[in-house]
Amino acid sequence: MTNQRLKLHRIAILVVLGLAAVACSSSSNTGGGTGGSGGSTGGGTGGTTGADAGVTHMVYPAFPGSCVDGMTNPDFQTGGACAPECQSVGCGTACTQDCCVNCGIDQAGIKFCNCRTPGLPYANCNCAAPPDIPPGLMGGPCVPAGDSRPLVQAATSLRGMPCKMKNLVCFTTDNMSSSERGCICKQDSDGDGGTTLTMHCGSVNKWFTNNAVPTEWMP
Repeated sequence: MTNQRLKLHRIAILVVLGLAAVACSSSSNTGGGTGGSGGSTGGGTGGTTGADAGVTHMVYPAFPGSCVDGMTNPDFQTGGACAPECQSVGCGTACTQDCCVNCGIDQAGIKFCNCRTPGLPYANCNCAAPPDIPPGLMGGPCVPAGDSRPLVQAATSLRGMPCKMKNLVCFTTDNMSSSERGCICKQDSDGDGGTTLTMHCGSVNKWFTNNAVPTEWMP
């Protein structure tokens, strides 16, 4: 009788230990599943952001405002989010698709406006500098001072003026903190097989930085 009770006691202990092991295993699997789900979500979001930031966008002249060759962009029409008078987050106009247009000095950059949620304004817009403008350029007010606009709009225009050093940059008299404008000294063809350095001016779009140090640009 005593032996039988001992056997039953041992069986009960084994059953309890077995149930505890099952419960522990189940809890561990649930935690792992949640962690896996969180990793998937984070990876998806991060991947989208990273891929988007690394994409080189293009402009297709035959399809103004479009980021896809062969596809028209209705937002480029007057009053649209991608129309020349808008093309910004601050414009507040609802978009239907992404917008790709030329921008910046000499219209050499490409502005990409992200229509993340069709029916709402752009999530962000960025004017990427062309490959021939290196990062990290700095300059201050142009000396002598002048305007970034064409000569027909400003008698003191610096556009096309001879300058002394390639990639020298400075900020013009029509520069504003909310809309930076300036010039960069670039190497151009002189028409006779040689080259010359001349000023190219317009909207800066953060292609170079204002360090407030007066910058002499004349040769």
